[in-house]
Amino acid sequence: MTSVIDYAGLFPPAQLEPKATIQRFAQLHGSPRDWMLGRLVWPAAKLEDLSILAAGLAPQAVAPATEGAWAITCVLAPVGTPEFEQDLERVQDFNELHEQEGEAAMRIDSIEMRGNDAPSIELGLSQLPDDLFPYFELSLDGDPRGLIAALVGEEAGAKFRTGGTTPEAHPAAENLARAMHACASAGVPFKATAGMHRALCHFNHAAGSKQFGFLNVFIGAAMVYARKIDIEGLTHFLTVESVEDIDFSEKALTWKGIRVSTEEIIEARARFCHSFGSCSFEEPWDDLVAMELIRAVPSGGAA
Repeated sequence: MTSVIDYAGLFPPAQLEPKATIQRFAQLHGSPRDWMLGRLVWPAAKLEDLSILAAGLAPQAVAPATEGAWAITCVLAPVGTPEFEQDLERVQDFNELHEQEGEAAMRIDSIEMRGNDAPSIELGLSQLPDDLFPYFELSLDGDPRGLIAALVGEEAGAKFRTGGTTPEAHPAAENLARAMHACASAGVPFKATAGMHRALCHFNHAAGSKQFGFLNVFIGAAMVYARKIDIEGLTHFLTVESVEDIDFSEKALTWKGIRVSTEEIIEARARFCHSFGSCSFEEPWDDLVAMELIRAVPSGGAA
């Protein structure tokens, strides 16, 4: 689970103010729990706010490299719009500013935006500098294989929206499984976002829908990447609700006779299932503690 949570406190349902979001990220960054913390998720339209509010909280930039610099993933307007090009300029200006000595040490190294069709994805890829890793958000309503094909062989990934604040925002398990399977078959990595505050599938009364757990998605991803499970099996696993159904050990985990080793999980995390965006860090953390998959310690860390 290292670096698995991209902290998105600015976004629903938390919708914290920018200052509170940055303060919370700063508290987590460098804390005993930061091994599970990934990037700060931030919209391109508010990058000036981030530059101002991070001063004094992020470490200061020093040459040639700053220890503990913040990693940012930036949300841009959809590819193919004039706003996308403006957002891309904002990203480049932000990175140039925060490389300067004495500025808050932050760098945008990944970006996220909607890719509505293959031509727009190809256009976006042609406009991007090499130092930005793009995730294109793909719709799960239809067959995504044509869009995923546009990412094959590129230094790029897919992004799947796995939930939201309304029932309609939650994809069917078979649709998510189909997209994850297609990515694994094509060798295209992905990240996920929304609706995964809990470890396993459950009914969320506030959203009015069942929601996937992050363990459903990431264990399922490891299984499908290791070619241990098909779409039907992955669809079933995405709806597992009890930790008792999964056998954990130091060397592997097993579900219904399907075994994935620690090495296979590590490879899947590095090459395939990168991270998930969450507006809460505490809820995913607390769920793992409650399941006794990590052990809480007085400092707020884990062993």
